[in-house]
Amino acid sequence: MKLHYRILWIDDQIEDYIDLGIKSEFEAYLSSLGFKPTVQTFENGKKAEEAIQTVNFDLILSDYNIQGGDDQGDVLIQKIRDGGVFTEVLFYSAQSNFEEIAKSLYRDRVSFFSLINDEGMREFRERVFRLIRLTIAKLQELNSIRGLVMAETSELDNTVVDILTTFFSEQSDEAASLRTYIIKAIKESTKGNQDRAAKLDDFESATILKERIFDADKKARAIGKLLNIKKLDQQDPFKNFYDNYKTDVIDKRNDLAHAKSDTIDGVEYLILSRKDGEHPEKFDQEKCIEIRKNLQKHADILKKIREVTLPLPS
Repeated sequence: MKLHYRILWIDDQIEDYIDLGIKSEFEAYLSSLGFKPTVQTFENGKKAEEAIQTVNFDLILSDYNIQGGDDQGDVLIQKIRDGGVFTEVLFYSAQSNFEEIAKSLYRDRVSFFSLINDEGMREFRERVFRLIRLTIAKLQELNSIRGLVMAETSELDNTVVDILTTFFSEQSDEAASLRTYIIKAIKESTKGNQDRAAKLDDFESATILKERIFDADKKARAIGKLLNIKKLDQQDPFKNFYDNYKTDVIDKRNDLAHAKSDTIDGVEYLILSRKDGEHPEKFDQEKCIEIRKNLQKHADILKKIREVTLPLPS
């Protein structure tokens, strides 16, 4: 599972679809589902074939009648499958006998759409939306979402370390203040590892940031302190950074890591363990969208923090 959703679209008149806003509609729809959309367009099959071999696409759209004999749909289907690519494919065409042609071209995970009626474009959009929902359905199962959250929070942790490493490179009073804050936070939380914590004062800052005891919660607190030092903590979108990050990222990761799943009245629930007992939380498409959007939101916030805290050029 990933936050990116990539569509490859082949049509020798692709600019017409772009001008009609259809490409933008697909991107907006994917964004509404919590994905970072990429719709990569090509006017011929040859260049598209090269892209298919280097990029993992989630959906392929193609006009069946692309200019050039070698670019026809039947040839393209065979090349895609021969290359070991089993991505969902939708071929479309406005030619009158396309339904008959489609029957002879059936392949697994390949579908066809005829654009010949007056409602063709609207129905084409709806067909693509349905295929998008189909391709993400399996990715919204609990284990897939767990994998997504673990992978993305690991990336967020790496971003936090990069921000702090860059900040420490200034060797300023502000950097020294943040270093003191981090060491104190670690020492206060390492009752069972006092010997290791006692040596932190002698470590390089880069080494401290790599310590296992400098966990995700302390990393988030350190970013909050950094924002405070730089007097950015009352500005949007940095206000209440730690509390929001803990709720949306750290707590969600911990919940998914330890929660079990159960079906109640035909609906899947996460059974979350709390001090006062178990609490069921509905696990559905809306919850998956919320998780993806929150991960994207905090990745964007960390990107902004990196930008505003970079050392000024000397």
